[in-house]
Amino acid sequence: GEGPNAEVLKQREIEELEEKKKKRKRAAGLSSMKKIFENKEKIAEVQELEEEKLRQEKQSKKAKLEEIKHERHDVKSFTYNSFDANHMRSKSSIIMCSGEWRDQLHPLIESWDWETFEKEITDENFVPKINKLPTPVKITPYHCEAEIYKVDHSINEISIALENVPCVNPLKPIKTRPTETVLSAIKEITKERLIETSDVAEKLMENNKIDMLPKLENLPDVVKNIKKGKREKIAKISGLTLDINKAKRFIPGQVLNTPQGPVFIPGQTVETPSGPVFVPGLSVNTPAGPGLIPGHIVTNENTNEPFFLAGQLLQTTNGEEFVCGQTIKNKDDSHRFVEGQTVLSEEGLKFIPGKILTTGPEEVFVPGQTIMTPEGVQFVPGQTVTEESGVTF
Repeated sequence: GEGPNAEVLKQREIEELEEKKKKRKRAAGLSSMKKIFENKEKIAEVQELEEEKLRQEKQSKKAKLEEIKHERHDVKSFTYNSFDANHMRSKSSIIMCSGEWRDQLHPLIESWDWETFEKEITDENFVPKINKLPTPVKITPYHCEAEIYKVDHSINEISIALENVPCVNPLKPIKTRPTETVLSAIKEITKERLIETSDVAEKLMENNKIDMLPKLENLPDVVKNIKKGKREKIAKISGLTLDINKAKRFIPGQVLNTPQGPVFIPGQTVETPSGPVFVPGLSVNTPAGPGLIPGHIVTNENTNEPFFLAGQLLQTTNGEEFVCGQTIKNKDDSHRFVEGQTVLSEEGLKFIPGKILTTGPEEVFVPGQTIMTPEGVQFVPGQTVTEESGVTF
């Protein structure tokens, strides 16, 4: 009844002390492990910050290089057979006109309550930094005769347009045009021979040969190798066959006899109210279906290489002439012929609506379109862009 004796109490004290020591060691071990992990986390955070800083520095350097690159581009002229479509689309003046930018605009407020507006304005005195107006620069404007061209409805129905691209930098246009010899020879094609290039899409579909027509991206290779083509009839259609990217392609057309020898002119026969007409151009197969890009393959005056020039033989104020341009579809599904230049870019053949103006010894290409205004037919300078919603001017 006297409780534990002195020896037992002493033993208990020793055991308690040992237990406390163990707990202290365990806690010290855990805290040291905690410190190790905390240090590792701090090192990782520092590394992440350094990596982010380096990444931002690289991005800023890249942006500066791109800016310098664009500035260098901006001082040079582009040519019809060496055009940079990506650079033109990246220009700030074009981005500001694109649909994506317009979608971000907020609608204007519907009501203007002046009393509410007046209360929010603080009474501050502003001192203008500029006290002198700039002197206007005197620039002699280009003047050009505007004309709206009429194209046969039947030709419009089968026509396919190249993509319209903007052109802010100066563009050196091609001067070569189809020769009068070729244009005259086309008119002399007999009705029997016109049948050989008529109903191209229908005949090829019936014979499961529609895939032999080149695609839009194949056109630069087709034009480049046109002289290597082999004369052949496919589905009773006269034309040439070419090997493009290990695939056999068929280019419908007629062989004309000229004083310089036989010449192959790609194209199709179109039935018009005045009878069957041979329309020169490149036949293509697109996701929307097969069609024709009216135009002529001419020889580059500088490189002696073949180049495709979109355009048609139309009635002008100076008589019948070959006009560079293409037919585009309006938003109301009507068609109109737009004058312009065909260019070869890294993406293939593209089109820039505009006019060539002769100013003394040199020719200047001005992007724009001929439109009907309240003052009459006028050429309006500006950029034309093909977007998902349609063609924007």
